[in-house]
Amino acid sequence: MEKESAQYMNQKPVDPADSFYIKIPNAPLISSADAMRIEKELLDRLKMRGPRGSTLKPLAVFYSRVGQQETAYRYLKTWMKHTKNSDELAECLLMCGQLAEQVDQPKSAIAFYREGLQVDSKETQVTYYLHNNLGYCLNNEAEYEQALQQCEAAIKIDASRSNAYKNLGLCYQGLGRYGEAASTWIKALHTDASDPRPMEFLEKLMLHQSEAVERDIPDIRKKLETCRQAMNTAKTGRFADWARGLTLN
Repeated sequence: MEKESAQYMNQKPVDPADSFYIKIPNAPLISSADAMRIEKELLDRLKMRGPRGSTLKPLAVFYSRVGQQETAYRYLKTWMKHTKNSDELAECLLMCGQLAEQVDQPKSAIAFYREGLQVDSKETQVTYYLHNNLGYCLNNEAEYEQALQQCEAAIKIDASRSNAYKNLGLCYQGLGRYGEAASTWIKALHTDASDPRPMEFLEKLMLHQSEAVERDIPDIRKKLETCRQAMNTAKTGRFADWARGLTLN
């Protein structure tokens, strides 16, 4: 496995919002004393229980969150060395890809995600994010056709998540298919109105390509207003009630 291509050096600060796909509650920055305590507890657990997913994965997440991606990667390599479980291996490669993204090494991230997809994993959430994240990275490399395939594969696995719709919209935008980009971001907003990024993409697209979008979607202005209402409702915590009465067409 060509892992050593990911040289985690000259690291830049990490935005906690861009951490692992696993949902980790956002929390205030922890003090140095708290970080040292948590680190000691995780290392003690590793010493007592030995190298396995349940001890190595939390360490990788911890070091990623405190900006020590090189150390996080070292524990992920140890996990890969010890696991014989294909689901764990795929998840580990997913996390390696995310570390590579965090230190601005997209080519390494792409290699990790592609390798993860070669693993016969039955974990649909992991496979979804391998496709989605690979699509995201390929978009950033302007490989829009390849990215489109990955985003569509992710949506086929789970159409209830908004991530792949957001990235699919970026594929269409990169290919000059502006109406399809707008429609896809509207789907993303219907899927998760609490995420403001699809609306940001839509508004920027309308600023520069409104005529092209309106040719494909004559009532786009009305749809945008409906999306804004959904976003405002989501802020109140009543989005689920609103969505039940929504026609997604």
